[in-house]
This record gives sequence, structure tokens and C-alpha cells, in this order.
Amino acid sequence: MALSRPRAILTLDGRRLTSAEAALVRLRVLLTLGEHGPAEVVLWPSSKLAGAQPGSSLVIALGNEGNEEDVWTGEITGTAASADAVALDGLEGTVALSRRRVSQAYLNQSVADIVRDLAGSTAVDEVSGDTSLPAYFVDDRRSVWAHLLELARFVDADLSASPAGGLRFVPARTGTPDHRLRHGAEVLGWWTGTVSEPPAPAVAAYGAASEAGAEQWHWIRRPSGAGGQAEQQFVAALRTKDAAEAMARSLANRAARATVRGRFRIVGRPSVRPGDLRAVTDLPTGDPGGLRVRSVEHVLDARQGFVTTLEVEGAGS
Repeated sequence: MALSRPRAILTLDGRRLTSAEAALVRLRVLLTLGEHGPAEVVLWPSSKLAGAQPGSSLVIALGNEGNEEDVWTGEITGTAASADAVALDGLEGTVALSRRRVSQAYLNQSVADIVRDLAGSTAVDEVSGDTSLPAYFVDDRRSVWAHLLELARFVDADLSASPAGGLRFVPARTGTPDHRLRHGAEVLGWWTGTVSEPPAPAVAAYGAASEAGAEQWHWIRRPSGAGGQAEQQFVAALRTKDAAEAMARSLANRAARATVRGRFRIVGRPSVRPGDLRAVTDLPTGDPGGLRVRSVEHVLDARQGFVTTLEVEGAGS
């Protein structure tokens, strides 16, 4: 068996240094669905990267020596120094979308088309979403990122960044897990459990009670069979039955996945991304079945080496 030699490669404004060359003390990267993943890089005061400034671009690759993979791309957002260390803080490239505010009206556009337009000059990795919205209005009281989170709820999409920092807006994956993690081998520590499924609200198309004609344009229909008891959501952008049903499925899927939760600490694995499907086997309490990764934390330091921690939920169906 080959000896594992994990390391990082840091590329600051195009300058590429290995963890040894950069005098790296500790590195932590957190990748999470719906957020701009933060990175924390701690260096010796004499590091060649000690002069980094906010706004500088940073790319982080992790893995065994000679097989490093990019896991994070973003910008330095803050620096700090002391007698014994220099710290760099950063956020993924999608942070630009939390700074961007626009006012725009979209008529008869698909969710994917709206997302691509809202991205503007921000790098885009992959966007998908066929649901058509008769009208969707964006105003600058909220950031573009806030609108993207709303659109993701409409169609059960994962909103995240690619390893290169590009925007990813893709359907939440279901089905067969891609890889298996074994207790006693890749799995170093774990906990898992189940909770009651949270209630998913019903969703109704917003607008007039069309059966009553134009004079009752201000009426809002309730879904048939609701009985006035279940929570109802009326979203102005969802003016068709198909769009309302798409969001209802999205909320139901999210509620079903939330019944399973857990955390697994594994041998460092740079290829794992939020939204991936994994299976864990040979647990003393029994196998939990397919799991969906909600967040990935990579840590590299001298004490524990390269370790990855996965926050998971149910894989759904």
C-alpha cells in the first residue's frame, strides 16, 4: 500500500504554491448548499502569501501529492496577522451574486433562463430548470442570490458553486448513490438519526378565481381538498397549476429528505461535493441507506492530516 501524502496547492492571483512552499499551518474549507462556502487559511508569518490582500483571487486544491484536485475557488475577503501566524479568510466566487442587485421583469421565461440572466457576468458552471413562469419580478430590495434561493425552492434545485467557482443551479439528485463509504475503513467517526417528517405546505396558483370571471380578479383560490386546515402558500410568481405543483413537489421532497440526518468524518476525499449521493455500510447500528450530502468540510493540518466531514440527509426517491 502506497503511503498517503496529502497536501494543498494554493494559487493566489495566479501564483501557485504547495502547502510546504506557502508555509501552511492549517486549512479549512466549508462547502454548503445555498451558501458562499468560506475558506480559512492559516500561514506562518514568513509565508510567501503573507502579503495577500482582500479582493485577491484564491484557488485551493487538495489531495495526495501529485493528485490534487481543485475544491474551492473564490476571493480573499479578510486578513489578520499576529506574532505567530497570518490568517486569510475567503468566500466562494458566487459571493458576487450577494453583492449584485437588479430590477427586472421576466415574462414567460423558464427558471433556467431567469437564473442565467440574473447571473450577469458571474461565471456559470451549470444551470437547469424547465418550469416556466408567466411573470417573475426581481427588485433591488433583495440581492440576486436571495432571488436564486427563492427560484431553487420553486423547482427543488441545488444552489452552489463548482470547484472553479462557477454558479451551479441543478435539480437535487435522487437515485442510486455514486460511492460507498465503509465503517472501519473510510469512515473515521459518525452519528446518524431520524426525525419526524416536517409538514410540507400546499401551494396554489396565485391569482383570480378564474371560474368566477374577471369581476372577481382579486379572489384567491384555495386548492381543492385543502379543507381550510393545511398551511397554504400563494406565491405571486406561480400563476399556473404546473408551476404551483412543481413547487409543491419541491417542498414535499425537501421535507422527506429532512427525516434522515447525520455526520460522517472520513479520510480526506476532495472529490465529494454538496448534492452528491453516498452510501455508508457496515455501521454497528445498520446501514442507513442512500444519503445526500448537504455540506462538505475539508481540514488539512499537521495534527490530523487531511480529513473530510460530511453533513448528510436522506437521499429521497
